[in-house]
Amino acid sequence: MKDINDLRRERTSAATKMEECANAIATLEDAETAADAKEMVDAVAAFDAAEASFKAADKAVKRAEAVEQAKATSAQGDENNSQTTTATAPAQPKSDADKGIEAGLMFQALAATKGDTEKAAKFLEDGGNSGVAATLSGATEGAGGVTIPRAQASELIELLRPRVAVRASGARMIDMPAGQMRHARQSSSATATYTGENAAMPVSEPGFDKVDQSFKKLTALVPVGNSLLRHSSVAMAALVRDDILKVMALREDLAFIRGDGTANTPTGIKNWMLPANWVTGVANAPMTVDAALRGLVSKVEDANVGMVSCGWIMRAATKNFLASLRDPNGGNYLYPSIQQNGTLLGYPIKTTSQIPMNLGVGGDETEVYFGDFDEVFIGDAMTLEFETSFQAAYVDSNGDTQSAFQQDLTLFRAISEHDLAPRHDEALSGLTGVSWTL
Repeated sequence: MKDINDLRRERTSAATKMEECANAIATLEDAETAADAKEMVDAVAAFDAAEASFKAADKAVKRAEAVEQAKATSAQGDENNSQTTTATAPAQPKSDADKGIEAGLMFQALAATKGDTEKAAKFLEDGGNSGVAATLSGATEGAGGVTIPRAQASELIELLRPRVAVRASGARMIDMPAGQMRHARQSSSATATYTGENAAMPVSEPGFDKVDQSFKKLTALVPVGNSLLRHSSVAMAALVRDDILKVMALREDLAFIRGDGTANTPTGIKNWMLPANWVTGVANAPMTVDAALRGLVSKVEDANVGMVSCGWIMRAATKNFLASLRDPNGGNYLYPSIQQNGTLLGYPIKTTSQIPMNLGVGGDETEVYFGDFDEVFIGDAMTLEFETSFQAAYVDSNGDTQSAFQQDLTLFRAISEHDLAPRHDEALSGLTGVSWTL
């Protein structure tokens, strides 16, 4: 007799078959195949059969789940004879500590079984993670590795939000499953005028241009010791998850902030910025600093931007430098709010080590960014492709080539796809500060 995990795998397989049949029909429709043509009739019949199989599989799963629920209820024992009642707590959403654990367990299982999906599912079942095993059984395998199911991949991508400065500042994340997206932005506004009695009203129209986004591929490579991977546990899954998130977040920060759009990388907010909104060579005298920072806010605010989700992005050393500035006249701190609630001129600060502090001829310059990040779009595939290797070599942070096999390591490679573009360039401003660090 099939258990519930077997039934779930059959349901997933049936859903995949339905998708294949639907795609076949769509291809024939694109080719303008007649509805009574043999190819179209066969394709529709195949879809109907796949749909019937899915409905049957779904019914079997739900029936098995009902049986499991009934067993769980009966196993609680008969406590109704007592006069005390137990309050039932409402279901709670996953905490951030729990999010992505399923993906971490999948990574760990795939590594332990050398990328074999079936063996990885068995590895998870033996470890008491049958639900994750059933999900992994429905994962798509390709030449580039295993595509982690969308629900689990989405959890990992959501966890990147607080770790990536641009995402954390309020950039809009848009699902871009087709790989490309075009959206219009207003390049010039309509005008309103006063007119005399019975005079013709002048006509004005807003101007629009387009913003295109297309996927840029981000790859993360993380070496993990095999001695750790041999133990299936939630703690190990969290370790693998966090290692992958860490390297992905650091590289996203660099691309989303300072990327120049070359070599298949996203164009960052600095290179989307209008030249007039970028100020260079700002000295570190307190009043000069204050005027420059207020000037950045004014450049955005004067452009009639909505100011919905405004904020600052800078290096932590720059934030601490600003927090230390005092009014040369009264001696009071210029920006006490930095220590009090992490804001500057009323807007939150996000920090990242991916902004250099050794720029300029003297090697003592850094950058500060301000913007309404509600105007910044991040198009995301919301998928994650994963592969492991025990024999590949990799180059470490010192530039030295290391052998995974020789050091008893497993290399985790995760691939995600995304792009960034602002809806309005005027929503961004920034500066280069000289000696703006402690």
